[in-house]
Amino acid sequence: MMHTQPGLLDAHTSADPVEVMKRRLDRERAARKQAENLLMEKSQELFAALQRARQTEHRLQMALWGSGEGIWDWSSGEAAVHVMGLRLGADSVAEADYEIRALAARVHPDDRESVLLASRLHWAGAREDMDMACRFQTVEGWRWVRVRGRAIERDDEGLPMRIAGTVKDITNQRASEQSLNLMAQAFASTHDALAVVDERWRIVEVNDSLIQMIDAEATALQGQSILDRVEIDKAGAARGGWRAERVLKGRDNDVPVEVSVTPVQALAGQGRCYIVAMHDISERHMVASRLERLALNDTLTGLPNRAALEQHLAECVSQEGAEPFVVLFMDLDGFKGVNDSYGHKAGDDVLRQVSQRLVRALPGAFVGRWGGDEFVAVFPPGSDDIAVREGAQLLMAGLAEPLTLGEGHELVISPSMGAAQFPLHDTDAAGLLRKADSAMYAAKAQGKNRLQIYEPSIDQDSLRRVRLLSQLRVDAERSAFTFEAQPKVDREGKVTGAELLVRWTTREFGAISPVEFIPLAEQSGAIELLGRQALLCAGRLAQDIAAKGLRLHIAVNLSPRQLHNMAFERMALHACERFGIKPAQLELELTESALADASVLPLLRRLRNHGFTLALDDFGTGYSSLSYLLKQPVQKVKIDRAFVRDITSDNAASEVIKGTLQICRGLGLKTVAEGVETWAQFEMLRDLGVDEFQGYLFARPMPIDQWLAQLAGEGPTD
Repeated sequence: MMHTQPGLLDAHTSADPVEVMKRRLDRERAARKQAENLLMEKSQELFAALQRARQTEHRLQMALWGSGEGIWDWSSGEAAVHVMGLRLGADSVAEADYEIRALAARVHPDDRESVLLASRLHWAGAREDMDMACRFQTVEGWRWVRVRGRAIERDDEGLPMRIAGTVKDITNQRASEQSLNLMAQAFASTHDALAVVDERWRIVEVNDSLIQMIDAEATALQGQSILDRVEIDKAGAARGGWRAERVLKGRDNDVPVEVSVTPVQALAGQGRCYIVAMHDISERHMVASRLERLALNDTLTGLPNRAALEQHLAECVSQEGAEPFVVLFMDLDGFKGVNDSYGHKAGDDVLRQVSQRLVRALPGAFVGRWGGDEFVAVFPPGSDDIAVREGAQLLMAGLAEPLTLGEGHELVISPSMGAAQFPLHDTDAAGLLRKADSAMYAAKAQGKNRLQIYEPSIDQDSLRRVRLLSQLRVDAERSAFTFEAQPKVDREGKVTGAELLVRWTTREFGAISPVEFIPLAEQSGAIELLGRQALLCAGRLAQDIAAKGLRLHIAVNLSPRQLHNMAFERMALHACERFGIKPAQLELELTESALADASVLPLLRRLRNHGFTLALDDFGTGYSSLSYLLKQPVQKVKIDRAFVRDITSDNAASEVIKGTLQICRGLGLKTVAEGVETWAQFEMLRDLGVDEFQGYLFARPMPIDQWLAQLAGEGPTD
């Protein structure tokens, strides 16, 4: 039996086994804890890396989305291209693999050769990268795409092992480029002269038409101020555009042009620029000149016509410090018998011969044909009754010689002449003509073939009244009245509508004032025919305005007699139906005398219920009564021009208007001021609260066609 020597081993074997096990467990626990901490740390690092990867991928996707580009990737040996973020219309994908052959099949046949060539050049290393544009078939049709790429890995022989790049839909960009090219071609080839100028109006670019129009070199024009060549309203152009007729200065001659200036925004940092377009209107001016000559000359005799006579006479009386002169009105005695006996061709020949003798007998006068067999001569400044008597004697002597007609016939014709002197008998052109005409009729009544100087006793009211009444009935039955429009504006000066004003021009008396013929029409019963014509004209005008996209009201005056006609309501509605307009587009203006009869109240209420706007005209005069505002269904009140005229000088007129406005506001009525002629009146009335304005300050009555032409440039209103 062996015996071991006591030592270290005995010490270990003699230790407590429980203690040993405990120490071992503590070491294992510490090791596990350390392992767990290390695993946790690595997990957190991995999670953070994944988060960064997701963020990087998200940023990449956002960048691709913002740029509209996609990323493609191809590796050696693969038959597919990996694409991410491609957007081609409805073919948009976030990430997908496309077969190379399928992609090639979707390239437009006309572009496949160029795409294949670009790919081969890069594959062989002849080009550092690929950059090509082609049309690509999608479900929405052909789209233009730009493909870029580069080999990022090549093998020992230089062949690509991996290629990556971008692809982008450039359809809209190509369309924009084509549009710009077309615009550039249009700029260069248009027949209108075009110039691009900077914000200081210096010429940046011109087209060939401008160079040819002013006979200058393009290089010489660049940097010049366009204002040295043509006058432009800079403020109007800067507000959004401007158009006018001006003269373009050339090297040797000036060219009439229609100029339009359009402001455009230049590239960033370069400020605003303008496109100045100039259309040559030389031919238009020549045509207008010819038309003017035709419009002012009588085609039969070659003399100035009625319009030219009126224009010349108006210029004579309007000259400051105008000298006295005489107007001679001549009519051929028995001319109707010439036409009846010899025919109208012979009558025309007589008129031509008479016109020639007139010019010879009155060499210093402005001689023209008034119409029919009537002629007018305006003697030169400084002429008097002696001069006109001498001229009349020469004229009668000249016409005393027989006129030669066809087939050997001779005819002697005599003149009846009347004369009126400026400013002795009248200072108005129409008044002078009317009085010379009246004197001419007096000469006929006294035996013809003579001259009668105007006297007040000639133009008696009774004779004139009979003649006017006779002509009024005839013209009312054949709707021979004409109408003009006088615009209304709001507090901002914007057009809100117009009042239709009737005009009457007679052959015998010329233009007759409404103040004169309206009472005659009322008394004779012709006012109902006149009123019907006015309603139809207003309906047609409202239709024309609505067709332009405008919402304006047309006002037409009604007489008391019309309101007592049982058929008036049906007539007013028929006018609306005939022209396809709503009653709200028409405004019916009533005089206070019409409202004096309570029996019209039911009709007025029905008219308002139909949608017509009712306005009380000339409030403050005549039968004025506040009861009309309380009892009658009016919606507007028109303040008479008599108060407007004196508002700035008469405190009483101002107080009357203030009181009227206060009452109208309390009753919810709109107000219109008539006869506004000065800015002082307008500003004072606007400050007092007037809603609408009408008067010469804004516009005089004008032909309807002229007003419609003015409205054509304003565009639709709200």
